[in-house]
Amino acid sequence: MIWRPFLKSPARSSGFFLFFLFLLVGAFVFTRVLDTTTSIADNSATKPILPTRTSRIYPQIIPQLPKKPLKQIEIPLNCTAYNLTRTCPSNYPGHLEEDPDRPSPPTCPEYFRWIHEDLRPWAHTGITRDMVESAKRTANFRLVILNGKAYVERYHRAFQTRDVFTLWGILQLLRKYPGKVPDLELMFDCVDWPVIRTSDYDVSNSTGPPPLFRYCGDDDTLDIVFPDWSFWGW
Repeated sequence: MIWRPFLKSPARSSGFFLFFLFLLVGAFVFTRVLDTTTSIADNSATKPILPTRTSRIYPQIIPQLPKKPLKQIEIPLNCTAYNLTRTCPSNYPGHLEEDPDRPSPPTCPEYFRWIHEDLRPWAHTGITRDMVESAKRTANFRLVILNGKAYVERYHRAFQTRDVFTLWGILQLLRKYPGKVPDLELMFDCVDWPVIRTSDYDVSNSTGPPPLFRYCGDDDTLDIVFPDWSFWGW
């Protein structure tokens, strides 16, 4: 039998029982420590941990909540007063004054040389009324400047406020150069990607391309590039 060697030797038998007793005590202590740790973790999840000691110099001060709640400040807004009118001030400047002592730049801006390149498709044929009207298919608005005043006809809603800030830039141009902007009419598309493909208007096509302005262009299209001022309003 397996117990027989231990029964023959008292020293071995007592050593075995001491080792077994040590295992029992260790298991009991380990389970007690585990239960205590679990209890602390459960209590900390539901109750805040408060310090038990305070400094002698700076004792713990528990803030007291006010008995009466603070008075809420409300600003009245009368949405039914829709008949109120607003007018611009009478002294609003009609144009911007330029510095007479400011010297003119010695050379034209860098973009000036691209104007003739952008208008090259109409250099020999000119721009007809049919060409302008054909751009209405994708244009967001039509802009007409007559005698220094801007007139707008909208066709499609633009993304966010791109058309608003584009027209605002035109108005700033009219204010800065009063009487110097000639009468004109143009179609404007507020979408980024160009749509007037060069391959659709080759030599065999007698119809000229529509003069359509937009913010972007590439080598395969004939859209006329215009500054994108709408970044100010996004």
